[in-house]
Amino acid sequence: MPRLILQFENRVLKECSVGLMVTIGRLPDNTLMIDNPAVSSHHACVFRAGDDYIVEDLESTNGTFVNEKRVTRQTLQNGDVVLVGKHTLVFDQLGGDPVVSDEAKPLMAKLGETVFLDTEQHKALLAKLNDGQPDEAGVLATTRMPTVPSTPAKTAVLRVIGGGANHRTEYNLDAHTSLIGKGDASLIRLKGWLKPKVAVAITRNGQGYVVTRLGGSTKINGAPLAGRHGLKDGDVLRISGLTLEFRMKG
Repeated sequence: MPRLILQFENRVLKECSVGLMVTIGRLPDNTLMIDNPAVSSHHACVFRAGDDYIVEDLESTNGTFVNEKRVTRQTLQNGDVVLVGKHTLVFDQLGGDPVVSDEAKPLMAKLGETVFLDTEQHKALLAKLNDGQPDEAGVLATTRMPTVPSTPAKTAVLRVIGGGANHRTEYNLDAHTSLIGKGDASLIRLKGWLKPKVAVAITRNGQGYVVTRLGGSTKINGAPLAGRHGLKDGDVLRISGLTLEFRMKG
């Protein structure tokens, strides 16, 4: 299975298999958490669209780079290097043997759970990311390993309430990640040539469900959906002409 190999200063920290989608960011509700001030709360995602794997920036502050070029969305090729903050993620489409982690090796001086990163290196990298505009003057950050959040006890469903010809009336959101789009991997398949391969992804974590817009036009409760949004019971999604109601079960 394709994987992302997380590195810092050319040292391997972790690897993460890429299934339907991996979200990358500073908060613990991401699949791949990088707790670092140069990384946005929900920075980027990598998702499968047919036979391709695509990286998309989620309107992050410092941007997402592929092979040192800033991108909004780009199809990944085997060996591509994705830069998120000060960390790199190598895309290994072929999978292969597990990577030996350098977690046990001292990357930086530690004090409890706090890791002091080299200030000059941080400034230089952020200056490059922001075209010469350094971000924070001093750096005091924790670097934790990525975790996969636990799933909530309750599950949810999407009920089709409009534009649902040739669709079921209800779809269970049992998986960690459920996609909506015209791609083969989608839980709800959109019909039509102009429909996006992946319109939204709905991820399930310990706090509930989060919807992320990945392509096309999506509204939630009548307002345009931009980036990520935590779903609440009764929320209404309108995705490329299909209207869905989010409901918790039980």
